[in-house]
Amino acid sequence: MRTQALRAEVTKLRRAPIWIAYVALPLIAAVIGTFNYQQNLGLLTPGWENLWTQHTLFELYFFLPALIGAGCSWLMGLEHAGTNWNQVLASPTAPWRLVAAKLAVGAGMLAVALAATGVLFMACGKAVGLPGLPSADYIVYLLLAWVGGVSVVAVQLLVSALVRSFAAPVGIALAGGIAGLMLTAKGWGLWWPWALLHLASNSNGGGPLAPSELPAFLAMAAVFTAAALCACTQVVAHAGTPSS
Repeated sequence: MRTQALRAEVTKLRRAPIWIAYVALPLIAAVIGTFNYQQNLGLLTPGWENLWTQHTLFELYFFLPALIGAGCSWLMGLEHAGTNWNQVLASPTAPWRLVAAKLAVGAGMLAVALAATGVLFMACGKAVGLPGLPSADYIVYLLLAWVGGVSVVAVQLLVSALVRSFAAPVGIALAGGIAGLMLTAKGWGLWWPWALLHLASNSNGGGPLAPSELPAFLAMAAVFTAAALCACTQVVAHAGTPSS
C-alpha cells in the first residue's frame, strides 16, 4: 500500500513521452551555449568555466523552471480531468502519499535533465577542444541545482494543484525564474524558491556559494519543499469536494 501511489505515477510516466523533453531541453541549451561560447571567444577566456556559464545561464534561469512547470502540470493533469479527484480520494492512498509520489517523480525527471546537462557539457567541451576534463566541482553544482530544484518542483505541484490550466503554471514558473534572476542580483535569492535552482550552480560565473552559505541554502530548500508539500496535501485532500 505504501508504494501504490508511486507505482501509479511511474506507470503514467511510462505511457507518456514527457521525459523526452527533459533530455531535449538540455540538448537545445547545450547547442545554443556552445555556439555562443565559440562566437565570443574574443571576449571569453577559453576554458570549462566559461563554457559552463554559456550552457547553464539561460537553462537554469528560464528553460528549466518552465520545464518543471510543464512537468508538474502534467503530473496533476490527469487528476484534474472530470471527476478523477473523487476517484483518487476514494482510494485507500492517503493524500500526502499521492503528493509525495508526484514529488518523487518530478524530482526524478529533474535529475534526468541535470544529468543530461552534465553529460552534454562534457561532450561539447571535448568537441570544441577543451583540454582534460572538467573538475568535480561541476558535479557538486549539478547536485546543488537538483536540491534547489526539488523545492521548485514542490512549489509548482502546489501551483498545479490550485490551477487546473496546463499553461498558467508554466507561465508562473517562467515568471518565477525571471524574478529569481532579479532577486539573486540583489542578494535575496535564498528567499525565493525559483532562485535556488541556480543559486549554487555558478551558472553566472560569479563563483560557488561559500561553505558558510551552504547550510542556509540547504535549510531554505528544505523549508520551501516541506511548506509546499504540506499546502499541496491540504489542497489535494479537499480537491474532490463540491467547493473546489
